[in-house]
Amino acid sequence: MGGIWALLFPVFLVLGLRMGVFTPSEIGAFAVVYALVIGVLVHRKMKAAGFIEGLEGSLADVGAVMFLIALSAIFSYGIVMERVPLLVTDAILGLTDDLYGAMILIAVFVLVIGFFVDATVLIIMLTPIFLPLVRQLGGDLVHFGIVFIVAATIGNFTPPVGAAMYAVCSILRCPIGEYTRESAFLFLAVASVTILLVFVRDLVLFLPRLIFG
Repeated sequence: MGGIWALLFPVFLVLGLRMGVFTPSEIGAFAVVYALVIGVLVHRKMKAAGFIEGLEGSLADVGAVMFLIALSAIFSYGIVMERVPLLVTDAILGLTDDLYGAMILIAVFVLVIGFFVDATVLIIMLTPIFLPLVRQLGGDLVHFGIVFIVAATIGNFTPPVGAAMYAVCSILRCPIGEYTRESAFLFLAVASVTILLVFVRDLVLFLPRLIFG
């Protein structure tokens, strides 16, 4: 029964988001407050020294992630100035005018560039470029959005600038090299799922259709 409060948190998270109580950003603040309340008032194990240690660890992890995002943003300016996204779009249309072929090329491009640019920056930078292309080819925008987001977020756990990778390795005190070796097959599996989602649209659209009709 000691872990019941930890098990209840995902329930509160989903209900809070589904009922509009929290936004995705606010749920992070709620998680911190929830952990403090449970640690101090329920389990009575959270002491001042433990709180300060947790705060120091959080500051170090957040600082490292923000530093990576900042460097990725600088790199993205060079990409935009060199008109790389527009050149890629023209190259895709030059290779194929088939929707699935274009989405495969987009997914592969996003997977590759995700090694060097943070997912947040990729989404802001590339969505206005690729969305009109997919619309022009008659694609479903929800389908494209899911495929694009999955491909972009894979970069969060791959070297050399994976923000989630550095956060996890910092928390678990795991060397980057060991992490990379152990996760190589998982990366290939997720990349394969991304390609699968391109061709099997119902895997993406069945839930939106079920909810929204």
